[in-house]
Amino acid sequence: MASVDQIEVVLLLMKEPNRSWTAPEVAAALGAPPESVAMRLFLLASSALIVFEAASVPRYRYASLDREQDRLLRELADVYARDPKAIAEVVNTGPRDPLRSFADAFKLKK
Repeated sequence: MASVDQIEVVLLLMKEPNRSWTAPEVAAALGAPPESVAMRLFLLASSALIVFEAASVPRYRYASLDREQDRLLRELADVYARDPKAIAEVVNTGPRDPLRSFADAFKLKK
């Protein structure tokens, strides 16, 4: 995963695997901008980390298709619950989040 934001989205969906979420519901739960959350949900679904459910309003839920991936994500959830700053440091030293890089390209420099 490329960002802490994506981790938080996946971990939220993992807490209630039988629930399907809309982007506004996830945004409200995380206190994040709906547009950013919608893009992150799309990217996570494209990567098969979450499941997209086609409906009049798109919905997403956690459903691991791979036992090892599920184990790793649960381990990540445990570590993140204990020390979110350590996870943020690891994520921030890795490759940049493509969504953030794209957004940064439009910032005006003074």
